[in-house]
Amino acid sequence: MSTIDVDDYWTTYGKALDAAATCRSVETLIDTLNRYYPPSPGAAFFLNGANRDLLGTPTDAGHFDTVWVQADYRFALGDGFT
Repeated sequence: MSTIDVDDYWTTYGKALDAAATCRSVETLIDTLNRYYPPSPGAAFFLNGANRDLLGTPTDAGHFDTVWVQADYRFALGDGFT
């Protein structure tokens, strides 16, 4: 049985969001996320589910606008709107 290092999990999670906050285009956001998590269902993947998430981080940084939100794990962001 393998064990998950919780500290490593949250460290990686935080680093991925820190890096996502600096992205200014969809392409760089996808490339950034793929450095931290393998793209499983599509072009990129991020776990989400904590107090700080991928929906809020790039929009709070002012680099993306929300296009639509169906749930906190299913949404579309766009660059170049502002």
